[in-house]
Amino acid sequence: MCAALLLALAGTALLPDRALAAVPTPPTPAATDLPAPVGDPMRIDPAADPVLALGRTNGSEDVFRTMIGRAVREAPSSAEATAERDAAVAARGQARAGLFPYVDVSGTSYRAIARNFSNDINNIVERSRAAGRTDATVNIQQTVLDFGATSIRIAAAGARLRAAAAGIDASADQVALGAIGAWYDVFVYRALVRLGAAFAQSQRDLRVAVEQRVKEGVSAPGDVARVESYIASADVRLAGYRRSQANAEARFTELLREPPPAQLPRAPLLDRTELSRDYVGKAALATPTVRLATAQADAARQDARAARADTLPVLTAGVQAGRYGVLENPDDYDVRGVMTIRKRFFGGVDARADQVRAQANVAEARAARAREEAARDATIAWSDVQALVDQAKAFQESYIAARRSRDVLFERFRVSRGSLFDVLGAEDSFFLTASAYIQGVGELDAARYVLLSRTGRLLDALAIPPAPTTPGRGTPR
Repeated sequence: MCAALLLALAGTALLPDRALAAVPTPPTPAATDLPAPVGDPMRIDPAADPVLALGRTNGSEDVFRTMIGRAVREAPSSAEATAERDAAVAARGQARAGLFPYVDVSGTSYRAIARNFSNDINNIVERSRAAGRTDATVNIQQTVLDFGATSIRIAAAGARLRAAAAGIDASADQVALGAIGAWYDVFVYRALVRLGAAFAQSQRDLRVAVEQRVKEGVSAPGDVARVESYIASADVRLAGYRRSQANAEARFTELLREPPPAQLPRAPLLDRTELSRDYVGKAALATPTVRLATAQADAARQDARAARADTLPVLTAGVQAGRYGVLENPDDYDVRGVMTIRKRFFGGVDARADQVRAQANVAEARAARAREEAARDATIAWSDVQALVDQAKAFQESYIAARRSRDVLFERFRVSRGSLFDVLGAEDSFFLTASAYIQGVGELDAARYVLLSRTGRLLDALAIPPAPTTPGRGTPR
């Protein structure tokens, strides 16, 4: 900032103009230092302003995508969503198994340890049983007709698999959005901390100058107390910025799995496409959250159909074969063909179908709410971006105006020996305007990424592929 120049000014305010010309020019300010006052405030070049430069520079897209992609891959929620997808794959396999016959194979062997029967006609069956025998049986059953219940359950499992894949994308979207938010928080608060630290130091330098003026009898001793109040205010602001920076860096470390780099640039804008209000409302229907709710509703509808099909008769066909006395004789066996029709009455089967249908209605209502909320959130995000674009322009104009105002007061003080506290107040106002501009830059960038998320384009912009519905398919994250 202009701390060194203010200090030089405070110490030389009583010198003639030709002596002021000998004051050395301060070094070029850092990227987040307030620019030093200039002699001709009306000819300020915004393109050369170091604070405005923060809104024109961005970091590497490849580095940004790599870091956010790693955060998504290593997030616990991503592992949880992937495990849910694997469970859905297994459930679909279980549903498909209903298309195939099942085979039961059993073997029994017994030996009588002790036996004693009287010559009674009532135990003739027991007496005729061998003292020992080994049997083997095979039972093969195939569902012939179940009114589509098995196929419907397979469709429900497929819908749940699509829901699980959408859940992975939804989790990735939220993790990525949180990581991007942490990135911008670190960038903004680091800039504000550097700006605030330099500003606070300039106030302390000014206090030294005012104390010197008091010794020379030019300023009243009460002026030192006024400077102290400005210093306290600057320290309070700086403490708040440092606390926010610490929180942002801790959040960055947790979400991106590494501490923020020492020189963290502003995140790049990966998609600058101008969108219409109507487009974002329609695009919101393709977001992972909506796809998740829609797939879950589809699965619930299929469950309701399957439950209703369970109330109808089921026809099965099978073969039962038995080999008796496997170790005792070579020829005793039988093979039987079996046809079975089963229909359950009472026992709550119809009530269960009604209950599952009611649950499907709940899922459908939830999906409808998700679609409506997604469209609403996307429209709000779009409106927020438009408002923040206008705000950013206003902040920039306000910043330039505040800088000109400060420089005018500075120059007036230099030539007419006006009040030093006019310069101090203008510098404080200029600092607040610069802080608002930096925060506005971060808010606008973050809002653009929120809009990408609300329209389902965030993962594409980050080059994160959609989740596959089968393990081993697609590009691994």
